[in-house]
Amino acid sequence: MRFTTIVLLCSSLVACMNRGAGNNVDSAESAIDSSDSVGSESDLMVATMDGAEVTGPLPATTDQIAVRIAANVALRWASGCAKVTPNGANLTITFTDCTGPRGLLHVSGALDVAITVSDTAITAHATSNDMQINRANLVIDATATYAVNGTTKTLTVETNGSGTGPRGNEIEHQGNYTVTWDTASQCRSIDGMWQTDLGDRERSNEVNLSRCNGGCPTGTLTHHFLAGASLTITFDGTATATWSASNGKSGTVALSCQ
Repeated sequence: MRFTTIVLLCSSLVACMNRGAGNNVDSAESAIDSSDSVGSESDLMVATMDGAEVTGPLPATTDQIAVRIAANVALRWASGCAKVTPNGANLTITFTDCTGPRGLLHVSGALDVAITVSDTAITAHATSNDMQINRANLVIDATATYAVNGTTKTLTVETNGSGTGPRGNEIEHQGNYTVTWDTASQCRSIDGMWQTDLGDRERSNEVNLSRCNGGCPTGTLTHHFLAGASLTITFDGTATATWSASNGKSGTVALSCQ
């Protein structure tokens, strides 16, 4: 189960909070589109940056990092559907109906990536005016900082995007999240918060989830509604998650993990 899918587990639970509210602005479909779109963006950023580090006696240059990213793109996307146009520390990745890692499907559009390097991290500013990912149409403006510590890799993302979700809802989100994965233990996590603007009102999602190899997740996901209500889903490493809402309702939901 991808973390994107875990985030979407709140769909039916969000629906029960909205039933009878007479206001479809904060509908289940809108909440799902917001979470799904941020998840797709994070998956694309990880797929682009993972393995970008260049080891050696001297610090890597921005041009070397760009060359490494270009080489990884060629290896990760099926049938050569992703083409890279390099320009020093900048590159443009053009996707044409691509299938790639982390469950990314039907990826099309041009992603411009500008690389900067410090002593301890690599930063990429990624932008796209029309990126299609998993049936969503996204405008991406994200700054991702990639760092490696032994077998642990971290991508810290500041996002400010918009677009149309896979279910046709207009979205505009901003926030921060961190994705961490360990190549030795095969554990990974996502931790952060993003808010979705709907006119002069906002709703937000707080995510703190971990999962190892093929196991079930641990952690929490909290959705805050426009009207002030909230719903929290708790994952305890088993195939059953529990949820509780600010209106006193609670229950369980089965997960597709073991």
